[in-house]
Amino acid sequence: MITRLLQLAVAIVLVQVICQHRETEASTHWLLNTEGQIIPQLSSPFYLRRSHDLVAFLNQNVYKQKIDLIISELLAIKANLTAKMNNLDAYTNDLTNKIGCIPNFYLDETAILSTILSSVYIYRLIIPDEQNPIGSIESTSESISPSTSTSTSNKSSKSKAPVPRCGDYLPMDFHMASFEHLDGVFNRSRLKMVPEYMFKKLEYHIPSTNSPQALVDQLKQHPKSWKYHTLASYYWRKQGNAPEAIECARRAVALAPREHKDVALLSMGSILQRAQYINDSLVVVQAAVDHDPNEPENQIALGNTYMLLSDFNRSFEAYRLAESINSVYAEHNDYIKKSINCFKDFKINLLTMERLLQDIIPGLERYGALQKEFDEYHELLDREQAPLKTRVFDDAYGKQMDFLIQRSQICTSRMSRERSEPILSCDFISDVQMLMEDFAVEILNNYVDLKKELINTYKLNSLGVYNKILVENF
Repeated sequence: MITRLLQLAVAIVLVQVICQHRETEASTHWLLNTEGQIIPQLSSPFYLRRSHDLVAFLNQNVYKQKIDLIISELLAIKANLTAKMNNLDAYTNDLTNKIGCIPNFYLDETAILSTILSSVYIYRLIIPDEQNPIGSIESTSESISPSTSTSTSNKSSKSKAPVPRCGDYLPMDFHMASFEHLDGVFNRSRLKMVPEYMFKKLEYHIPSTNSPQALVDQLKQHPKSWKYHTLASYYWRKQGNAPEAIECARRAVALAPREHKDVALLSMGSILQRAQYINDSLVVVQAAVDHDPNEPENQIALGNTYMLLSDFNRSFEAYRLAESINSVYAEHNDYIKKSINCFKDFKINLLTMERLLQDIIPGLERYGALQKEFDEYHELLDREQAPLKTRVFDDAYGKQMDFLIQRSQICTSRMSRERSEPILSCDFISDVQMLMEDFAVEILNNYVDLKKELINTYKLNSLGVYNKILVENF
């Protein structure tokens, strides 16, 4: 009897010690059985392998408190993440309302860079020379540096199919009128561009762009003709060879008379656009407009350049001027406006999704770090606990019999030595382990990865030119 009283006194002291480390609250770790003994409940972390180990008992309280704090923070983070994910899902679902107009108003970069929309424009190049006089050479020949490389180039090219390399027929290292101060022109050997398939549609009107031999012959006969250097720049643009195209365009700009200089400038500006030197292109295209503001192709090119720079007010002003000069451009301008309005809402939706996703990631990272910390403390807590399947029941408390039955079980079978029948052996999941199943960080990581892939796929395959244009600011 005295021994039992001492056990009871020690247990009460231990409970008081534990309660000093946390707010006083009703304990669910112990029960008083029918024999008057204080025993731990089956789910209690204080149900130890070695019930007599006081140090292990006290450490369990430290681990339990830490785990409770972690779980509390995990619950708060999960609630916050759930709300953010629900919000992100709402924007994802709303995409279906935004993509309906995309097939009808899709605009890729090559479309916005196409400037020659009317065959009328190219008549300025193909009319007879006597009606379209070539610019005076005397005013420009002095500033064009001579070179001895021409004969060498011609000799080396005899064994190959002829191509209209303008440098072979008119050497020109530097010329003040060719915008040599621009980075794109100065670094012209590094320029890259995709082929301009627009010129394939114009081959009927400009057959020479499809005949390198014809261009070579004309450049040999007229090495200082701005027209043939311009046509040669078209040829190289169709091939996607930006360095050769800009070399021809430089010479065309230097040689062209004022009344036709905008034609050569427009070709140079288009090359710089396609080579992603948009600010340089703006300088050249603006010069083309200054030379001939009444040429709608120049205004269209200027509008395209401003649009690529996301300056929509100036872009639409240029488009409006082109339309006022020639109503044929009304359809083009209407298409651009509808396209912008379509993609504005779509891109805003995607950018909002991207921002919401980025807002989820810090919480998810903290969530994962807490899980690792939880695993460490749970391992320490679990190390001293008696396995669930070995804990002793009190028959007087039959309700606890449901405790193990309700647990998720991991069972294996083995053959008994004594009997020729299998024995089923099961492990049971603790309260804390069951709770942590609700905090599966892998599911959240998969969610984020899938959303990232969805957003990137839409941005890559659906935005077209608007991936670079800040249409959301329109």
